[in-house]
Amino acid sequence: MYKNVENLIQKFVDNHEVVDRSEIIHGTLYVKFNEERECDLFHKNLRTFFKKIDPEGGVNMYAVGDEFAFDFVPEDREAPVFAEPYSDEKYSGKEMMDPTDIDEKGVWSEFAEEEMLNNLDEDDLIEAEAEIQMQLEAEARRGK
Repeated sequence: MYKNVENLIQKFVDNHEVVDRSEIIHGTLYVKFNEERECDLFHKNLRTFFKKIDPEGGVNMYAVGDEFAFDFVPEDREAPVFAEPYSDEKYSGKEMMDPTDIDEKGVWSEFAEEEMLNNLDEDDLIEAEAEIQMQLEAEARRGK
């Protein structure tokens, strides 16, 4: 992601009082909220803001422990959570969400990770491995 776009996104995030802390690492925005229930409204607002920057882009949200990760993706790779509820055209994924499905790791599960890996092609796997290596090196520099 371009630095100027990252700066615009960071300024947008900084203007929200619901955000406790935030950081952009390798194009992914990580946010910890004062109240976790603010995540859906923030996701919607962030997507609306990002659509002004990139009309053909989208934003995916993932629960990662006590933080939320926001990935900026092409529109065709965006999770369809903004579809009209109970629409036959698009399934939003929220209609059948059961709060009891959320464990201590959040909504993300090993099953979801395995399915994501099954759907990656060879180029995506190489890119993912390179990104993991860069994240590990960045954490090592920070002393983690």
